[in-house]
Amino acid sequence: MGKIQSEYNLSKRLRSRVILLMTDTPQNNSHSELSNEEQALRYRALVESMNDGFGVIDNDKIFTYVNARFASILGYTPKDVIGKHITDFLDENNRKILRENIRRRSEGQSTQYELEWTKKNGEVVPTIVSGAPLIGEDGEIQGSFAVMTDITEIRQSRVALEESSEMMKTIFEESQSGIELFDENGILITANKAALNIGGISNIQDIIGFSLFDDPNLPSDIKAQLIRGERVSFESEFDFDKVKEAGLYKTSRSGKIVLDSFITPLKTENGTSGGIRGYLSQLFEKTEHRRVQEALVDTEKRYQLLAENVSDVIFTSDLELNLTYLSTSIELLLGYTSDELLGISLIELMAPESVWIAIEAIRNALESEKKSEKPHSRGEAPPLELRLKKKNGALVWVEVTRTFMRDENDIPIGVLGVARNIEERKLAQVTLINSELKYRTLVDQSFQGIMIVQALPLKILYTNPAFAGFLEYSVEEVLVFSPSEIQNLIHPEDLDTVMSRLQNLMAGDEPKRDPMPIRIFQKDGDMQWLEMFGRKVEFDGRSAIQLVAMNVTDRLNAERSIRTQKERAMLYLDLMSHDFRNQLQIILGSTMVMEARLTDPDDRRILGQVVSAVERCQRMISKAKVTEPLMSVPLRPTKLAPILESVVMAQMDLYKDADIAITLKDADAIIEADDFLEQLFSNLIENAIEHNPRAERQVWVQLRKNGEGYEISIADNGAGISESLKREIFDVSRRYGGIGLHQSKQICDKYGGRISVRDRVPDHPNQGVEFVVWIPRHRGINSN
Repeated sequence: MGKIQSEYNLSKRLRSRVILLMTDTPQNNSHSELSNEEQALRYRALVESMNDGFGVIDNDKIFTYVNARFASILGYTPKDVIGKHITDFLDENNRKILRENIRRRSEGQSTQYELEWTKKNGEVVPTIVSGAPLIGEDGEIQGSFAVMTDITEIRQSRVALEESSEMMKTIFEESQSGIELFDENGILITANKAALNIGGISNIQDIIGFSLFDDPNLPSDIKAQLIRGERVSFESEFDFDKVKEAGLYKTSRSGKIVLDSFITPLKTENGTSGGIRGYLSQLFEKTEHRRVQEALVDTEKRYQLLAENVSDVIFTSDLELNLTYLSTSIELLLGYTSDELLGISLIELMAPESVWIAIEAIRNALESEKKSEKPHSRGEAPPLELRLKKKNGALVWVEVTRTFMRDENDIPIGVLGVARNIEERKLAQVTLINSELKYRTLVDQSFQGIMIVQALPLKILYTNPAFAGFLEYSVEEVLVFSPSEIQNLIHPEDLDTVMSRLQNLMAGDEPKRDPMPIRIFQKDGDMQWLEMFGRKVEFDGRSAIQLVAMNVTDRLNAERSIRTQKERAMLYLDLMSHDFRNQLQIILGSTMVMEARLTDPDDRRILGQVVSAVERCQRMISKAKVTEPLMSVPLRPTKLAPILESVVMAQMDLYKDADIAITLKDADAIIEADDFLEQLFSNLIENAIEHNPRAERQVWVQLRKNGEGYEISIADNGAGISESLKREIFDVSRRYGGIGLHQSKQICDKYGGRISVRDRVPDHPNQGVEFVVWIPRHRGINSN
């Protein structure tokens, strides 16, 4: 009798609450004819059929009722829970959350919040709790009730997506090569830190919005290929002074560097030129004195889990899906009142693609009812994800859990369902998937080889197409290599070093600042050189090693060729400095003997020409020899004006018949130079005097500031230089300019400057020539 009375009291309270929720909903005749006991049993069946947990507590926070689902989530039976204090199932942190929400319910407010319960076995289960105050027939609050939804699987799926996206993003941000991403119009969207370091940019905001097609260093034919959607790779000389002159962005670098550039149009699925979604640019600085930025950016924080904040909608329908009941929360979900939708088919509210999903689910469930001989448990049907039409025409994603309502013979007579707004969850999933796709696209289309390996036992977990291409295998072939096959790819002399480095990284060693050079064998047996960086990462929940590599075979071959050429050049210089000079001394000595014996004026004149030619050869050898250590002498801050004055005075003493004028418009000019600065100016002034055929030889020397450096011009009144010769005068292979001018260009290049030639008087080449040298200012001096 006590148990029956308890259930009757519970049903009476639930019935009172539901009647209050449906006060504004017209009731049909069949409802009004039901007795209180019949109504109570009906609502109890509704609650017992829910896929979510449902519980009721009194004002003392004692459970007076829980459905089977609520108890099963916690690992108990309903009898174990009823009569217990609600805080018996919570730790201290979650008790605080609960107390705040119960306080709000005591003020008549409905609440929704996340709560973590402690199960019978000690495990923690995360849930979404939607609670409301329980109002008695006298209008007084008698406690509260709540719907509890287990969100364990939702959290696990989001964590998996986030970890995958984070891995791809980490690969992008930690890449040793510069990577830039432009939109379909060539406007910069993002760049990694390596790209910013190459460009001398301190803040990415300084370059966001920069147009790839406005870059003066990008050749016109390359721009045309990119517009046509063609992939390009090229080596170019990047001039930072052009960037500054065009005012494209702020950079701390100046002068020129050599870049290998690889630009790939990112196309849509149709692959047409009109379907370009953007451009992926990869940059590798090849300048001899480059400095690679090794510091890695901090790992970005993981994305926050989205919490559903829309109250669930409880509904019932017949087997044709005509709605027979809706809770008032339908207005929050779709904008309709429950009165407007009663009697309407649920199919009319569905998007076309969701209609067949719902119909098939009902049909399959009914077929299963006919075939199965076992009684069917309530709430076991998998949830459906459907799109419903809102009153304003918009579509919203919902998750629907449902079960059959049954008659006294356990025959299905209708559907009881709970719909929840999952729009934010869907949006979050799409965002995470798109983010992962974005970074995977960057990695898969990279020219830099990226591989993730397990050290022990040796196994390749991931490789991008570039790394597989280094080996001349497909990605699929590389991923199934056995440990012995992987070891056979590595040169035997390098194998121990590679394995030791991998094991040290797995043990926690910091990544090396310098790359590890290794030799590998391709599929056809050819050997290639790689430079490789490694670091420890987490991949698919386990520790692994991320390897980033570049194929440097061509570069090493080129360096060997340069060394060979340098050695040959040094041999020729040594021959000139010793063997040739010794022979010239013998010739001079012989001519002195001959001069004493010759009396004929013509013979003595010819002999004088021989002596003059020999002396000129000796001067050329001395001039070539003096710049032998040019590249090994360090630069230092040097004042320009005193050096220039000293050289001019020395030339005036040497050529007393020449008139040399000097003008210093910036006497405080300071540059980075060395002892060869005097040689630079001496060569140019000497060239202006010796190649001037006029009787009155004049030279004008001027120093002035120009932009971020200083300009030194040396002009003469000689016969001038033709336009064709101006273009080729510094071409070493043609030797039009003589050794002095070629030396001057080498010295100028070392200082990061430039040298050019033009008419002293524009468009009048027969009135003399002007050589112009520009050298950047010393960085320790502020610009005026």
